[in-house]
Amino acid sequence: MLALFLSIITQRKFFLVALIVFVVYILIYLAAVGHLIFTSRMEPAYSFLEVKFLTNWQQLLLRQRSPFLFEAIGAIYIGPNIKLFLSIPNLILASVLGFLVGSNFALSYYNFKRLGLSGGKGAVALLGTIPAIVSGSVCCVPTLILVLGLQLTATLATAWSFFIPLSIILLILSLVWSVKRIETGRL
Repeated sequence: MLALFLSIITQRKFFLVALIVFVVYILIYLAAVGHLIFTSRMEPAYSFLEVKFLTNWQQLLLRQRSPFLFEAIGAIYIGPNIKLFLSIPNLILASVLGFLVGSNFALSYYNFKRLGLSGGKGAVALLGTIPAIVSGSVCCVPTLILVLGLQLTATLATAWSFFIPLSIILLILSLVWSVKRIETGRL
């Protein structure tokens, strides 16, 4: 099963699909959790690319703000308007989810190409990506408290913390299911 997955994902067009979805997903995830910001700088830029770390970055490295959302230990400034907060655990989570979403998209694209489909049956393989996309908004729980009220939001916040593990599980199951269906020739 792994050999089949690798043989598909290493083909140029399917690899490019996976790579594009991977990068786009990471950018969307980081923007959703507030770690990728498009803004003007308060201080003058001395170079196009600048990296700054907090002095106490060692203490902040694994500090959680909420379930599956970690403190930034520094920032990368790109040009005058882009700021990327550095949080190693958030980058790892975004990369794992991005890899799984990209792999699912690449396998779905393979199935579309193999069957010559333009919709229909192959769309089922994309269902596992929905929780992964939703998990990017884990940071919004404090906003929900203001909008929905404390009691309803407490229930939602408890459920929300399960979205990232649920996303990972569903994406892996979707990936395994897609590869098995390709192996057996059923779609």
